[in-house]
Amino acid sequence: MLRPLACEQSDHAGLLTFRQIEYYRMPMMAWLALDAPERLQRSDWVRLGLVTGNAESGLGSLPFADEHLQAFERDYCFDRFWQPRGAAPHTRYLCSGHAMVVVGRADAEFYCCGERGVLAQFRHQHFLTFLIAHFQKAALLMFSDRLVEALRCLDVNDADSVRRFKRAIRSAFEGFLRFTHRYWFHAISDQAQTRSLHRMTAGHLDLETLYEEIKARITDMSAYLETDSIRRQANTVVRLTVVTIFGLVGTITTGFLGMNLLSEADAPLAERVLVFLLTLSVAIGLTIYTMVKSKRLSDFLDALSDERLSAWQKCKALLAVWH
Repeated sequence: MLRPLACEQSDHAGLLTFRQIEYYRMPMMAWLALDAPERLQRSDWVRLGLVTGNAESGLGSLPFADEHLQAFERDYCFDRFWQPRGAAPHTRYLCSGHAMVVVGRADAEFYCCGERGVLAQFRHQHFLTFLIAHFQKAALLMFSDRLVEALRCLDVNDADSVRRFKRAIRSAFEGFLRFTHRYWFHAISDQAQTRSLHRMTAGHLDLETLYEEIKARITDMSAYLETDSIRRQANTVVRLTVVTIFGLVGTITTGFLGMNLLSEADAPLAERVLVFLLTLSVAIGLTIYTMVKSKRLSDFLDALSDERLSAWQKCKALLAVWH
């Protein structure tokens, strides 16, 4: 039924592969019309709200300990319409994050109306409220999985792996910003009932904590990439500064008053080309050697500029360049 989808860990090939990022339990919604919902016992409400199945040890038994269910009505029940009066009397909403169940009277016309009543609201408003909350959680879990996958594939000794890691983190950061500004919102309706149901669903799914956790992870990784880029730029600046300082000595020496140490203007073309190539080779060699020793030469320059060091200590710093 789900073709061409295929699990990433399975042996079956598919055009699209997926990886499970949460446990297998699927969220569900239910709309129940009963003859006398007020006759349901507390254990029945608990089993409906938490979707625990039928009782196995007799009627009235609770599926969990009493201490665990002390705040069941406060945490899982929306009882704004749980009264014997009104257009839809004895209507109760049960929301546990993984399930949303609406229970009401079957003889109430407004409750069973599929165009303007509670049934219509359940099919449209409540369905979207429940779907949006789970969409937000799925998106956040997807971002978390992408970060874990990027870290799993990272090999600091492989330059290509580092580049792929940087692209993956920047892509995740961009996608998270897009998700935040487009799909992360706290109020989805002006109706008090819809706002309360969405708040209950988001609270049970712990969306706020999950969002802050993913945001902190992506921000930390993005800050790490920025810090690493700044460090690389600083190292490059140091090396260029060292090369410039030591190259400046030769440039000033050979270019003083336009002085030419070797007068080759009237020499044959082949000789001038040979001198040019030799000079170019020496310049390139000195530049490369200076780049190789730039870190130690930088330490020597720091020691040379430190007035607290003696002349002997500065000489030792110079000798350390070749140790």
